[in-house]
Amino acid sequence: MSVSSSSSPERYCLGGLMKDIDKEPSPRDYDFDSKDQTSYKTIGEQKLSLDSIYSFHSTKALFSPCIQNNKQNDTLSMFSINSILSALNNQKSTIILQKGLMEAPKEVLNNIIKEMSGYYSSIIKNKNGNYFCSDLFKVCDKNQRIKILNEICNTISDDCIDEYGSHPIQTLIELASCEEEYKLLLMSFNDFNKILKAALNQNGTYVIQKLIVHIPEKFRMEFNLTFVKYICILAMDMYGVCTVIKFLNYTKNEIIEKHLLNLILSNFVNISENQYGNYLVQNILEQWWNSNKGLYLKKICIDKFHILAANHYSSYVCDMFLKLSDIEDKKVLMSTLINFKNVNLFNCNNSSKIIMNKLMNALKSKEGNNFKNYSKNFSSKNNNNIKIVKKEKNDGKNETIKNKK
Repeated sequence: MSVSSSSSPERYCLGGLMKDIDKEPSPRDYDFDSKDQTSYKTIGEQKLSLDSIYSFHSTKALFSPCIQNNKQNDTLSMFSINSILSALNNQKSTIILQKGLMEAPKEVLNNIIKEMSGYYSSIIKNKNGNYFCSDLFKVCDKNQRIKILNEICNTISDDCIDEYGSHPIQTLIELASCEEEYKLLLMSFNDFNKILKAALNQNGTYVIQKLIVHIPEKFRMEFNLTFVKYICILAMDMYGVCTVIKFLNYTKNEIIEKHLLNLILSNFVNISENQYGNYLVQNILEQWWNSNKGLYLKKICIDKFHILAANHYSSYVCDMFLKLSDIEDKKVLMSTLINFKNVNLFNCNNSSKIIMNKLMNALKSKEGNNFKNYSKNFSSKNNNNIKIVKKEKNDGKNETIKNKK
């Protein structure tokens, strides 16, 4: 049974996680006090005039009790840290604050960055503040973003696992455009404990995936070497396996791929038999089938086929092998199974029976008359093994009877 045709709960759940993060942001469900949830988005998301909802000038008093006559001083006063923290307590005033960001000149943005120093982690994880931070990052230039990253790089790995904090950090990663930004972002995940903590979390996994997708591979070498060592741990987790598949799709370095192949081959059966790990193995088979690495994968699939077919999850790996393999691969597989001593294992459960029927039907459609020889040899070998097992059982019973006498 293929992944796409399966309706098992695990596969449905994993499919939901494997959305294309290059095009869509991660899903966030919020419980707002206000009934009008559509207006509570970033300025870029809402695509409507805020002036039609809340008058900017009529609500300036929300931000500062003492507004100067000078326009520049008004704007600076509006973005003092006390005004920002006060505004973030209210959904409507947060929207006005976001509107002010879109009109703020560079010197005002510099003042905001300075004012928020020491408060970033709290504001990023705030129900309202995460939207304000996302819009702030979008209107900043490269140098201003670098200042922010220097301020928050030590807390990013903790903030990204928060249901609100994840989104503005993803925004920062998407906006990164120079080597210094890349290095500061990767510095936030400079050991595997931080990578593991984020990758196995339902919010943090999107941040790690964004790093893999948006930061060029040439800057990720140290990160990649750390990441690949623990592929087996990540592959056994619902969130971790999604991150590993993204890693596989966006990492083409030969050294990394060699490490990855060695780890997969060493733990092939264990990963394949896992409810999430089998997705990774199927993905690897599809990507590497026609490469030199595919030869190693074919061999281990053939050698372990009788074990994989007997397990519900790893039987999907067998199914993928049958879909990708040509008739010569199937003939080699069938010959191996015929010569295998415990070939009767294919009658032990439904998974193995289904896989064997698929193999037999594939050979029948391609081989024609030659298929009879495979079928005859397979049935003969199977029956002989069953007779041997029955004889051993009878001999055991006779010995028991003699001992009693």
